[in-house]
Amino acid sequence: MTAPTPPLPLTPRVVVASALLAVALLITSALPTPAAATPVESTAARLTPRVMSHGQRVVADQVNRARTARDRRSIGTNGLMNSKAQNWAEHLRACQCLQHRAAPFGTPPGWCAAAENVGRSGNGNTLGELHDAFMRSSGHRANILNTRWTDLGVGVAKDRHGEYFVVHAFADFSC
Repeated sequence: MTAPTPPLPLTPRVVVASALLAVALLITSALPTPAAATPVESTAARLTPRVMSHGQRVVADQVNRARTARDRRSIGTNGLMNSKAQNWAEHLRACQCLQHRAAPFGTPPGWCAAAENVGRSGNGNTLGELHDAFMRSSGHRANILNTRWTDLGVGVAKDRHGEYFVVHAFADFSC
Protein backbone atom coordinates (compact mmCIF):
# COMPACT_ATOMS: atom_id res chain seq x y z
CA MET A 1 0.00 0.00 0.00
CA THR A 2 1.36 3.44 -0.89
CA ALA A 3 1.22 6.51 1.28
CA PRO A 4 -1.26 9.23 0.22
CA THR A 5 0.19 12.14 -1.73
CA PRO A 6 0.49 15.27 0.41
CA PRO A 7 -1.75 18.18 -0.76
CA LEU A 8 -0.18 20.91 -2.85
CA PRO A 9 0.52 24.14 -0.97
CA LEU A 10 -2.19 26.77 -1.42
CA THR A 11 -0.41 29.68 -3.03
CA PRO A 12 -2.23 32.98 -3.52
CA ARG A 13 -2.42 32.25 -7.25
CA VAL A 14 -4.13 28.88 -6.65
CA VAL A 15 -6.60 30.43 -4.18
CA VAL A 16 -7.53 33.27 -6.60
CA ALA A 17 -7.88 30.88 -9.54
CA SER A 18 -10.12 28.57 -7.51
CA ALA A 19 -12.29 31.46 -6.37
CA LEU A 20 -12.68 32.79 -9.92
CA LEU A 21 -13.62 29.33 -11.18
CA ALA A 22 -16.24 28.96 -8.44
CA VAL A 23 -17.76 32.37 -9.22
CA ALA A 24 -17.85 31.60 -12.95
CA LEU A 25 -19.63 28.31 -12.29
CA LEU A 26 -22.20 30.04 -10.07
CA ILE A 27 -22.90 32.75 -12.66
CA THR A 28 -23.18 30.23 -15.48
CA SER A 29 -25.64 28.08 -13.55
CA ALA A 30 -27.82 31.16 -12.82
CA LEU A 31 -28.14 32.16 -16.50
CA PRO A 32 -31.40 31.24 -18.20
CA THR A 33 -31.18 28.30 -20.53
CA PRO A 34 -32.60 28.97 -23.97
CA ALA A 35 -35.71 27.02 -24.81
CA ALA A 36 -37.47 26.58 -28.10
CA ALA A 37 -39.37 29.74 -28.99
CA THR A 38 -43.13 29.57 -29.02
CA PRO A 39 -45.24 31.77 -31.29
CA VAL A 40 -46.06 34.13 -28.39
CA GLU A 41 -42.63 34.22 -26.78
CA SER A 42 -39.59 35.72 -28.51
CA THR A 43 -35.95 35.25 -27.66
CA ALA A 44 -35.85 38.78 -26.21
CA ALA A 45 -38.78 37.98 -23.93
CA ARG A 46 -37.22 34.75 -22.66
CA LEU A 47 -33.96 36.43 -21.71
CA THR A 48 -35.44 39.27 -19.68
CA PRO A 49 -37.18 39.36 -16.32
CA ARG A 50 -40.93 38.82 -16.37
CA VAL A 51 -41.78 40.71 -13.15
CA MET A 52 -44.81 42.89 -13.75
CA SER A 53 -46.84 45.13 -11.46
CA HIS A 54 -50.54 44.48 -10.96
CA GLY A 55 -51.36 47.40 -13.26
CA GLN A 56 -49.09 46.08 -16.01
CA ARG A 57 -50.74 42.65 -15.79
CA VAL A 58 -54.21 44.24 -15.96
CA VAL A 59 -53.31 46.25 -19.07
CA ALA A 60 -51.58 43.30 -20.80
CA ASP A 61 -54.69 41.20 -20.10
CA GLN A 62 -56.93 43.94 -21.53
CA VAL A 63 -54.89 44.03 -24.74
CA ASN A 64 -54.96 40.25 -25.11
CA ARG A 65 -58.68 39.96 -24.30
CA ALA A 66 -59.41 42.55 -26.99
CA ARG A 67 -57.27 40.57 -29.44
CA THR A 68 -58.70 37.14 -28.70
CA ALA A 69 -62.29 38.45 -28.74
CA ARG A 70 -61.62 39.43 -32.38
CA ASP A 71 -59.95 36.14 -33.38
CA ARG A 72 -56.38 37.37 -33.00
CA ARG A 73 -53.78 35.43 -31.04
CA SER A 74 -52.63 36.81 -27.72
CA ILE A 75 -49.09 38.18 -27.59
CA GLY A 76 -46.56 37.64 -24.85
CA THR A 77 -44.98 40.39 -22.84
CA ASN A 78 -41.31 41.18 -23.27
CA GLY A 79 -39.52 41.96 -20.02
CA LEU A 80 -37.13 44.52 -21.49
CA MET A 81 -39.94 46.27 -23.34
CA ASN A 82 -42.01 46.24 -20.12
CA SER A 83 -39.18 47.89 -18.24
CA LYS A 84 -38.72 50.61 -20.85
CA ALA A 85 -42.48 51.16 -21.20
CA GLN A 86 -42.74 51.44 -17.41
CA ASN A 87 -39.96 54.04 -17.37
CA TRP A 88 -41.80 56.00 -20.06
CA ALA A 89 -45.12 55.81 -18.18
CA GLU A 90 -43.34 57.20 -15.11
CA HIS A 91 -41.87 59.99 -17.26
CA LEU A 92 -45.37 60.85 -18.51
CA ARG A 93 -46.66 60.93 -14.93
CA ALA A 94 -43.79 63.25 -13.91
CA CYS A 95 -44.34 65.69 -16.79
CA GLN A 96 -48.16 65.31 -16.65
CA CYS A 97 -48.09 65.07 -20.43
CA LEU A 98 -48.55 62.66 -23.32
CA GLN A 99 -45.60 62.16 -25.63
CA HIS A 100 -44.40 59.32 -27.80
CA ARG A 101 -40.84 58.09 -27.58
CA ALA A 102 -38.74 58.10 -30.71
CA ALA A 103 -39.14 54.95 -32.80
CA PRO A 104 -38.60 52.07 -32.13
CA PHE A 105 -40.24 52.93 -28.78
CA GLY A 106 -37.85 51.06 -26.46
CA THR A 107 -37.79 47.93 -28.60
CA PRO A 108 -34.56 45.92 -28.31
CA PRO A 109 -32.48 45.07 -31.41
CA GLY A 110 -33.85 42.55 -33.87
CA TRP A 111 -37.23 44.13 -34.56
CA CYS A 112 -38.91 44.37 -37.98
CA ALA A 113 -41.69 46.77 -36.95
CA ALA A 114 -42.70 48.65 -33.81
CA ALA A 115 -45.52 50.88 -32.59
CA GLU A 116 -46.60 52.60 -29.41
CA ASN A 117 -49.81 53.75 -27.74
CA VAL A 118 -49.72 56.29 -24.91
CA GLY A 119 -52.73 57.44 -22.92
CA ARG A 120 -53.91 58.99 -19.71
CA SER A 121 -57.09 58.18 -17.89
CA GLY A 122 -58.17 61.48 -16.43
CA ASN A 123 -58.53 61.83 -12.67
CA GLY A 124 -60.57 59.08 -11.09
CA ASN A 125 -61.00 57.03 -14.26
CA THR A 126 -60.00 53.38 -14.28
CA LEU A 127 -57.63 51.33 -16.41
CA GLY A 128 -60.74 49.77 -17.96
CA GLU A 129 -62.08 53.15 -19.01
CA LEU A 130 -58.70 54.06 -20.51
CA HIS A 131 -58.63 50.76 -22.43
CA ASP A 132 -62.12 51.52 -23.76
CA ALA A 133 -60.84 54.92 -24.94
CA PHE A 134 -57.92 53.22 -26.73
CA MET A 135 -60.39 50.87 -28.46
CA ARG A 136 -62.58 53.83 -29.59
CA SER A 137 -59.56 55.48 -31.24
CA SER A 138 -58.90 54.01 -34.71
CA GLY A 139 -55.11 54.36 -34.52
CA HIS A 140 -54.77 52.93 -31.01
CA ARG A 141 -57.24 50.15 -31.81
CA ALA A 142 -55.28 49.26 -34.98
CA ASN A 143 -52.09 48.91 -32.93
CA ILE A 144 -53.81 46.72 -30.32
CA LEU A 145 -55.35 44.42 -32.94
CA ASN A 146 -52.46 44.28 -35.44
CA THR A 147 -51.72 40.60 -36.17
CA ARG A 148 -48.08 41.31 -36.94
CA TRP A 149 -46.98 41.88 -33.32
CA THR A 150 -44.96 39.18 -31.57
CA ASP A 151 -44.11 41.08 -28.37
CA LEU A 152 -45.82 43.52 -26.03
CA GLY A 153 -44.37 45.91 -23.46
CA VAL A 154 -46.63 47.64 -20.93
CA GLY A 155 -46.06 50.55 -18.57
CA VAL A 156 -48.55 51.86 -15.99
CA ALA A 157 -48.00 54.79 -13.62
CA LYS A 158 -50.61 56.37 -11.36
CA ASP A 159 -50.23 59.88 -10.00
CA ARG A 160 -51.29 61.11 -6.55
CA HIS A 161 -54.62 62.34 -7.94
CA GLY A 162 -55.55 58.89 -9.27
CA GLU A 163 -54.78 59.49 -12.93
CA TYR A 164 -53.21 56.59 -14.86
CA PHE A 165 -50.56 56.97 -17.55
CA VAL A 166 -50.35 53.90 -19.78
CA VAL A 167 -47.87 52.87 -22.44
CA HIS A 168 -48.33 49.98 -24.88
CA ALA A 169 -45.19 49.10 -26.88
CA PHE A 170 -45.64 46.62 -29.73
CA ALA A 171 -42.94 44.89 -31.76
CA ASP A 172 -42.49 42.27 -34.46
CA PHE A 173 -39.38 40.11 -34.06
CA SER A 174 -40.31 37.57 -36.73
CA CYS A 175 -37.95 38.89 -39.42
